Amino acid sequence: MMISSPTSPIALLLITLSLLLAGTAQATDEIYKQVDAHGNVTYSNRPIKGGKKVNLPPLSTLPPKPLPPPKAEAQAVAEPTTEQHRKELLEAIVKAEKALDAAKLAAKAGAEKPEVYRHTKTIVGKDGKTATVTTTGRNVAAYEEKMKKLNEEVALHEKSLAALKTELAGLGKNKP
Repeated sequence: MMISSPTSPIALLLITLSLLLAGTAQATDEIYKQVDAHGNVTYSNRPIKGGKKVNLPPLSTLPPKPLPPPKAEAQAVAEPTTEQHRKELLEAIVKAEKALDAAKLAAKAGAEKPEVYRHTKTIVGKDGKTATVTTTGRNVAAYEEKMKKLNEEVALHEKSLAALKTELAGLGKNKP
């Protein structure tokens, strides 16, 4: 290929590209480092008074390795099949039923064991003798608070179990 004149568009393009490439190569070839009296570090691509040239390894020009394709297992986790989802729901229902049974047992045990208080005091009788008197009674407020928490726990497990069963029942209805 022959270029007829230095002002032709192709010649100008080649000259511009060679100057650009030469300028970038020169700018990245040398790096200088200078540390002042206060320990501040300065880097430059031009020589600095009191600075030293830093020898850097060449930059890699290899393209990055492509990412491996996603594994089939990862796709299966991202999009479970209906059968997998059904199995997971059945397992969750079994766990929820066990948790509900445990909450009901705790509520029953709490109902059978009322909260009581004991108050002991020393009194002086008319004859001048001291005696220790202990009074006991039911702490109704503490008992009601305990039972409220236990019953809320039962209700929470019942709602959770009902939601799981509803989801399981509707699983086959949403097929395309």
